Amino acid sequence: MQALFSDLGVDNVVNGGQTMNPSTDDILEAIHGTPAGNVIVLPYNKNIIMSAEQAIKLADRNVYVLPTKSIPQGLAALMAFDEGLELRENQMAMIKAIERVGTGQITFAARDSSYDNHKIKKGEILALENSKLAFTEKDMNKAVIRLIKSMLSKDKDSAFITILYGADISEAQANEMEEAVRAKLPDGIELAVLSGGQPVYYYLIAIE
Repeated sequence: MQALFSDLGVDNVVNGGQTMNPSTDDILEAIHGTPAGNVIVLPYNKNIIMSAEQAIKLADRNVYVLPTKSIPQGLAALMAFDEGLELRENQMAMIKAIERVGTGQITFAARDSSYDNHKIKKGEILALENSKLAFTEKDMNKAVIRLIKSMLSKDKDSAFITILYGADISEAQANEMEEAVRAKLPDGIELAVLSGGQPVYYYLIAIE
């Protein structure tokens, strides 16, 4: 995942993850380690937006925090960045890109529980749509197809789907999933499947 963001032009990546949200000091260190007078911070998680905004007050340069709440939103924002534009123009373009992205996540239940009228059993596949539990499944590929179908139904203008497969998914499993998804996609939808290597989430899905 870090390599993917670096390839898209990110200067510094702050390590984090489940229960390991970076602190204001961590973010500030990355800001000061970036060779630029203007720095854009992409939190990728709603839980660390506040820490990132605190870093603005302590930074020795101009810092703008873009309110990205997921990895797919961050990718969309980076794709919209143009080095030839002024900072304000880039901010507006990146925000518009974020607003066009629907985020899907496929993970698993670590224990039996009940959430938002869903009874969840340990080991079940969980499908989250824009951070909210959409349904549970027993079959991974069926979960991906069902989640994409639900997301597409809410945005008829979608034309691109990007799927990042995680550390617990082999290349063979990802290829099998891709084949199953392509067989169900409507005409005119472009699909890209990439290795994200992320923990916890089997698949991260961006639809725009």
